[in-house]
Amino acid sequence: TAAAMDRAIPCGSKLCARREEQRRHDMHRERIRTVRPLVDTTEPYAAHMDHVRNNLKREQLLEERYSEIDRENRILLKKMSGIMSTPRTEEKKGPGPSSLNRDARKKELLRITKENQSILRRIQQAQPVYNHVEMEGTHRRNMGYLRNCAEYPLVVRTPRSARGGVGNTSSQMVRLGAEEDARPQSARSFGGGAGAAGGGKKAAGE
Repeated sequence: TAAAMDRAIPCGSKLCARREEQRRHDMHRERIRTVRPLVDTTEPYAAHMDHVRNNLKREQLLEERYSEIDRENRILLKKMSGIMSTPRTEEKKGPGPSSLNRDARKKELLRITKENQSILRRIQQAQPVYNHVEMEGTHRRNMGYLRNCAEYPLVVRTPRSARGGVGNTSSQMVRLGAEEDARPQSARSFGGGAGAAGGGKKAAGE
């Protein structure tokens, strides 16, 4: 069993075996150091050519553009120098009005201004046609009539603007005010009416 557990490579001399292992290791390291790649990653030869390194067409376009700019600048400078060298001559205005219809336009402007002022005055002095106080009272009176005529509490839709909020677009069912008082009153009125109707029938039976 001891011989089976010994996994060392059998050799005649441990010193020679160690020297051979060191020699193989040195040869392996030398091969790794001098290994050559299979893919050529060096700069290609065409990269050193002039037509690749220099864009001759772009340089030609830039040269033509610069020549055009220089030509325009020379023309502009020539015009400016001609303007500066020419003496100025002030135009003499002849006698008479500068505009033939100036008075007519001034009168028309005054007329339009007066009409606008009169229209503004009439708008400010105009009395309103609708009386909001009377309309509010009429609405309140009509709602009272509606509550008196209703048998059950009133449920109406509130207007969208009354609840506030710009994005609120749906209506909401709410109870109209004073439904607690309206219901007993309507019930009493119906009870009284029924009693009166019963009394009438009883009297008719008699």
